[in-house]
Amino acid sequence: MKTIDLNLTVAELVKQYPEIKEILAELGFAKILNPMALKVMGNIMTLPRGAAMKGVALEKVVAALEAHGYTVAGGEDEQRKAKLKGYIERLSQGEDLESVRTDFVKEFASVSVLEIAAAEQELIKGGTPMKQVQKLCDIHSAMFHGRTEAEVMKAELAAKQAQAEKMTQALAHDDELPPGHPVSLMRAENTGLEQVLDVLQAQCEDDAVPDAAVVIQAMQEFNGVRSHYAKKEELLMPLLYKYGVTGPSQVMWGVDDEIKKELGILTRAIREDADNVIIYKGRIAAVAQRTREMIYKEEQILFPLCLRYFTEDEWKRVYRDFPEMGMAFVENPPQWEEGELWAAQQLAKVKEQEILDGRIQLPTGELTVKQLSAIFSLLPLDLTFIDADERLRFFINEGRVFPRPLAALGRDVAECHPPQIVPVVRNLVADFKAKKRSSLEVARYIMGKPIMVKYMAVYDDGGEYIGTLEAVQDCSHILENFNRK
Repeated sequence: MKTIDLNLTVAELVKQYPEIKEILAELGFAKILNPMALKVMGNIMTLPRGAAMKGVALEKVVAALEAHGYTVAGGEDEQRKAKLKGYIERLSQGEDLESVRTDFVKEFASVSVLEIAAAEQELIKGGTPMKQVQKLCDIHSAMFHGRTEAEVMKAELAAKQAQAEKMTQALAHDDELPPGHPVSLMRAENTGLEQVLDVLQAQCEDDAVPDAAVVIQAMQEFNGVRSHYAKKEELLMPLLYKYGVTGPSQVMWGVDDEIKKELGILTRAIREDADNVIIYKGRIAAVAQRTREMIYKEEQILFPLCLRYFTEDEWKRVYRDFPEMGMAFVENPPQWEEGELWAAQQLAKVKEQEILDGRIQLPTGELTVKQLSAIFSLLPLDLTFIDADERLRFFINEGRVFPRPLAALGRDVAECHPPQIVPVVRNLVADFKAKKRSSLEVARYIMGKPIMVKYMAVYDDGGEYIGTLEAVQDCSHILENFNRK
């Protein structure tokens, strides 16, 4: 008797019964015939999960398999996920952590981070506030039977290396990803970042007496994580949104922001006074550990999801924008030949389309497109314009305050900001449309620099709202000039 166990991954089932690939392909799982897709997502996806993602009724899958002579068993995996979600909801409602943890340990012998992520996405879809779900990231370590996520990571990776079952191994040893591919570069950055974290955690262990100079230098290097997170948040996450995968990205973005905020506070404190290293060493160790666990989430969840969904052209667009966001922790990163060729071709197309001799008539004169472009390049500002439909249509990054990739063009404004900021942006635009206000100024220090951000409503001659302009300026040079006088 041929038995299909729904608790096994698709890759495991195909290894048992290679012929089921054709059956599943006919049901709508066409990518199962792609060796790369099978290797990537097949090692983490079960049939029930795959059916849910494809919008195919599980009953239809079961019926098709039974019609071909298979006996279908299992399905406890989905029940297990539902129970896990229940524990997370209890935590979200404020129930005592130890009480929930006790029940959890009784019910589960083990749990994967992928199941945690799936439960988080279900909570978000069900309306649970992002802040509550975000807090669960820190509760995870208390849920893994007293182990930290890093310890779970080591155990899971050891098992995967022995069994070759999960995606982490596939990515770690995947010869099919060429040098310079965005995932290869992001993984290389994580390797370099882990080396920095190793130094910090060794210096800031409970019984250690930290060398202030070593810690200050390592913390300076640690700040390179901002570039790494910018690539993740500006290039990878918005594409996942397009495919309807929002939960893991939104939670990660929120945690990234908290890591960056804590990193900024600690970096300023130890720069101002080296004696603060000993005072803050516990917090330094904690943010290093939290960052290490974020690396694990990227390797386990984010990168596999991106490989599952993104097309070849989308990866090339991601690669094109990497230089704008900057590389971190990697010297002389390799180039992706296909990406370089594509980027050069796209640049050539843009130049062909430019009407450089065309003139733009304005109320106070006229300019050629070439002149206007040159003027924009001299403005010490970041300018971003979103149209009346709240889509990003134009930007310049000459101020170099907030990097903005070309891939952002055409995106909904919500996809250009952290999840917790989106309601603020939406409300501001709504006020502009209703003419409750026409501008908003925000002055704050960002990475130690005085930054002025101004949002301005744009109306046509008839008073109709046609968009919003954001102007961002680093005021350091201006203040220096005034202070000299």
